[in-house]
Amino acid sequence: MSSADIDEIYEELLKIYEVKYPHNPRHMLSYKINELVGEGETRENAILALYEEEGKITRAEAKELEKAIRKKREEAIEQQIKENKKSVEKLTLLFSTGELNEESYKAAIKPLEEKIAKLEIEKKAEEIKSLEKRLTTLKTEAKEEATVKPKRELDKFPSPPPTGLAKRLDFKTISKYFIHGFAFSLTMIVLVFVWVFVGVFLIAVGSFIGLIIGFLVFFFMLSGLNSFLTENIWSISTKTEWMSLLGHGFALFFALLIAHTPSIIINLTAPSLATTIVLFIVEAFIDGFVAKNVAVFWEEEEDEY
Repeated sequence: MSSADIDEIYEELLKIYEVKYPHNPRHMLSYKINELVGEGETRENAILALYEEEGKITRAEAKELEKAIRKKREEAIEQQIKENKKSVEKLTLLFSTGELNEESYKAAIKPLEEKIAKLEIEKKAEEIKSLEKRLTTLKTEAKEEATVKPKRELDKFPSPPPTGLAKRLDFKTISKYFIHGFAFSLTMIVLVFVWVFVGVFLIAVGSFIGLIIGFLVFFFMLSGLNSFLTENIWSISTKTEWMSLLGHGFALFFALLIAHTPSIIINLTAPSLATTIVLFIVEAFIDGFVAKNVAVFWEEEEDEY
């Protein structure tokens, strides 16, 4: 399976999304691909999985395509290793015949050896990933076999298919939301103290203009921090132009303000240390969910496909 084949499948998938999500099909497709990549899939396998989800190919066909992609990638790595080893052999021959001095030989051979070592690690990682994929498939098949019911019982009581939300809210995803929200909240506590001092200085120097600049700085702080966390936790890169960062921070501020309204009311009606601690933990999940989903609206467009 060549990259051209994947390109073709991607374009067909995009046409489907143009019908399903006419407002922003490319963004939605990119979001779903990145979501699967964040769960450990390669970009090619993520595209195939989404294509299979739309009923365009069977599970068996998707597995065959994945196998073909993996084989092609392994062959490419092996070819690169061979080419680099040949280069090492040529340099060693030149050194042994005296055509290359020791200093030049070491300087030329070091990056090649480092590249070979890196490719060997990558090759081993591909093999491990392949075994893990196979083990997961076997476990899934065994589980399906163990829980299978008679056909007539299935016909009488068909099980509803899992929703997209149920698929996404696994333990790994929920823990990511918590980490995102927790890190965001703690860091913002520190940054708000810094911002207050900066804001007071700006207001003292520039009055109303200083106040406006202070809020702009605050929005940039929000978007900058959220972009950093989104990229490191979810592997989603966001736009870094100043207009995008400003819009990102502005939208995030109001989204979090709305999300925090119930907890503010609860704290005012029943203030206590226990309430504050419980609400902080709950809000970590909410903040992570809100912050991540705001960030995807400013996701950086990729030209790979």
